[in-house]
Amino acid sequence: MSITALRILRSFAALSLLSISALPLLAQDAPLKIAVVDLDLIVSESPAGKALEAKLQDFQKQARAEFDAMNEKARGIRQRLTDGANSLAPEELANLQKQFEDEQLKIRRLGDDKTREGQKMQSEGLQQIEKQLEPIFQSIRDENGYDLILNRVPGVVVMVGERIDITQKVIDRINAP
Repeated sequence: MSITALRILRSFAALSLLSISALPLLAQDAPLKIAVVDLDLIVSESPAGKALEAKLQDFQKQARAEFDAMNEKARGIRQRLTDGANSLAPEELANLQKQFEDEQLKIRRLGDDKTREGQKMQSEGLQQIEKQLEPIFQSIRDENGYDLILNRVPGVVVMVGERIDITQKVIDRINAP
């Protein structure tokens, strides 16, 4: 899935930092209990994540159709420029060149606008998923006595035992009716 879980990571980073600051105190009383979770997989398996992915794919199709239409118009103008290079008056050629440049500018603006719109749509969707996940993580943490829950990110978590991976628990809860 192409959706990143950066927003979710930021939210839970604060929780992790709080847990890390308490580690020396906890270590004196009892062994630490740590869990890992694959946030990308959770987002991709959640109903809200699947809906967001479908919404983003529909948005991309719609944007692609708009780009294709604008590109076709620009190609038509460029073709008229090419065809009329030797037969049109200089003023007409300059007018066609200006139209072509205007279309190119519109295409770039559309690209910028669609990029911002898509990023906003993704960000808002991830915020909704984050709201759904927060109480799930809190309840799993409380029920199982976890001191720290980490995202299973390559390079951050070097090695993980399956016993501490709670990804499936979270997926099951977020998918529960």
